[in-house]
Amino acid sequence: MSRDQAQSLREQFAEPTRPQGLGQVRSLAFTSGKGGVGKTNIVINLAVALAKAGRKVLLIDADLGLANIDIMLNLTPQYTIEDVLLGKRGINEVIMPGPEGIHILPAASGVSEMSELDSSQQMSMLNELSGLQAKYDYILIDTGAGISSTVLRFNASADEICVITTTEPTAITDAYALMKVMATKYQVGRFNLIVNQVKNMSEAQAVYQKLKTVFAQFLPVDLVMAGFIPRDPNFPKAVRAQTPLSLLMPHSATTKAFQLVARHLDQTRAPQPKTDHPSFFTRLGFFKKKL
Repeated sequence: MSRDQAQSLREQFAEPTRPQGLGQVRSLAFTSGKGGVGKTNIVINLAVALAKAGRKVLLIDADLGLANIDIMLNLTPQYTIEDVLLGKRGINEVIMPGPEGIHILPAASGVSEMSELDSSQQMSMLNELSGLQAKYDYILIDTGAGISSTVLRFNASADEICVITTTEPTAITDAYALMKVMATKYQVGRFNLIVNQVKNMSEAQAVYQKLKTVFAQFLPVDLVMAGFIPRDPNFPKAVRAQTPLSLLMPHSATTKAFQLVARHLDQTRAPQPKTDHPSFFTRLGFFKKKL
């Protein structure tokens, strides 16, 4: 990040509050039961779609061991969240500008799992992050895949969870396993489902109905169909170009699909508790103490 970019970010964060927008910041965790289902591609393109709709978006790379958002966006972080954890840099020095005005908090490959951080590192990160919530409409968290303690912790701390799957039986099975753990261990009662790499809406609906039928038999979970992303041979091209597909091909059917999913998420919200609702960062700190 250049000196001019860093200075621009510092000036933005110096503002006392963000402009009038959606109200309280909304945190969405994007997760999957297995890797290779296109989760990071989806969260990046949804961040772009929300930004194009006028929302202020922070994208957190929470796959602390295998971070790749910076690579997919052709960014070269001078610092990462590891520098914040070690007390070497403040959060405003680490956040990077991304496409369409989104902001990115990069991680670094090989960073220790959250469960391995000592209490002072945990508290340092939470203190740094908590100062950001007044600046954004959305915080999108790209978690790792699977059911590791770090993945579960980020998911449990978010306002809502978006589960990504494909039509492959293994991906569907692993998605169900992830949601089952979240429902039984953390009492999560609602999930947004996004089905990737489908031929048409019927394929996506078949996956949704299959999971909904299983939940109806075994778990009282509200599964919401947030949308689907069509199979697109241009995804590898976008990855090689290190550019979100929705910017590389702004008029494609896939870009339209991302816009529709973003609109659904923006307009459809899970009911919030009537009591004071703690922030994502407060909940993250709570689960870090409990686990």
